[in-house]
Amino acid sequence: MLIRYRRSEDGKLLAKAVVYTQAEHRIERSGIDPDALRILERLRENGHEAYIVGGAVRDLLLGRRPKDFDIVTDAQPSRIKRVFRSARVIGRRFRLVHVYAGPKIFEVSTFRSIANGTVGNEFGSIDEDAHRRDFTLNALYFDPYDSTLVDYVGGFKDIAARRIEPVIPLKTIFKEDAVRMIRCVKYAATAGFRIPLKLRFALRRDSGLLGEASPSRLTEEFLKILGSGSSVKIVEGLDRFGLLRYILPECAALRDASPAFSAALREELGELDAHAKDPSRDRSLAVLLAHYLKPFLESGPDRFVDTPDAYREAVREARLFLSPLNPPRVELEAAVLVVFKKRGLSPIQRPRKWASERGDFRGGDSARKDGSRRAAAPAGGAAAPGAAPAGAPGEGTRAMGEGARPLGEGTAAKRRRRRSRSRHKPGGQAPRDTSGD
Repeated sequence: MLIRYRRSEDGKLLAKAVVYTQAEHRIERSGIDPDALRILERLRENGHEAYIVGGAVRDLLLGRRPKDFDIVTDAQPSRIKRVFRSARVIGRRFRLVHVYAGPKIFEVSTFRSIANGTVGNEFGSIDEDAHRRDFTLNALYFDPYDSTLVDYVGGFKDIAARRIEPVIPLKTIFKEDAVRMIRCVKYAATAGFRIPLKLRFALRRDSGLLGEASPSRLTEEFLKILGSGSSVKIVEGLDRFGLLRYILPECAALRDASPAFSAALREELGELDAHAKDPSRDRSLAVLLAHYLKPFLESGPDRFVDTPDAYREAVREARLFLSPLNPPRVELEAAVLVVFKKRGLSPIQRPRKWASERGDFRGGDSARKDGSRRAAAPAGGAAAPGAAPAGAPGEGTRAMGEGARPLGEGTAAKRRRRRSRSRHKPGGQAPRDTSGD
């Protein structure tokens, strides 16, 4: 174990971080995404500090395979964008950079300062960045090139003890960002960590602050819960701390009023968790959302009618059930359709309209594909009903009913247009007239 120091105002050395070696933290470089390693290497080659930070480090310490690798550096967004051609600066208040590596996206952020609190957007140093993160388990910095783990806030010991400890004082942590409460409950459920008494008290005390949180941020956290593989534990934890009624008020009220719905929701979320953990299954947002909506939609059996109107009404009711969350409209509509189809209904499938029903008759091959037939003259040379008399213009007219156009008529018109264009073209020569061939 190593120590990083800083000097106080009077010149004395003060410990500011503990640095753990590979023998102590036992994180293997092989567990890190190769593209993340290349991004770190590129930043280092350009003279910048760069570390893997947050949930990826936590998962590596717990022996899990991280889903995402977030990177933090002293390079500012404009500089990061110059280093990587496949990069895009995002965000207005809190500017980040997305670096693209094929289909993967890596989030690269700049060290933030605590000069304006823990939600300001001023750039700072690595130790300031650590002290503005929410919980100690998310404030560890891993350098894969010398295999060191830098800990400014005691996160390494907290992970070993499996407890959630705040970095920011409890009197301000949730007032500055209420969404941190959702993340706290989520970490406890997904990692099996313990929430200490003082933190549990703060969750209940400040739960009402979630009512003022941005619907888009609440939606983002909710969608992460659906794909976490631990949605049952998270939803029950949110309910236990009085948070669910501010995130999903309709769901919380229905759980309280109907034991049958509560049981059906728990069963369906259990299936969702099994689904989300299986990499071979479809994990699209619509499919995950359908699991959550299914118990609500089935609580009213009369919703399931095989008509477009019934489907549209179900979408409207699902939107109200999810309020104030605002998932993408297309995904919500697809999720409701998934539930309908599980009951054998296809409410927005339109029957095929054949050409004969539309009155859209065409000659040539298209007519044959639509089932049209040539008019055949009966024995004795008499013309078939509806067929043009022999020798009349458009002799090849098909028997398609009133208003059918002779086959040769369109062809002749096209030839006349081609001849006209060719005559007016400089140096052009009129094609041979083949209309009588």
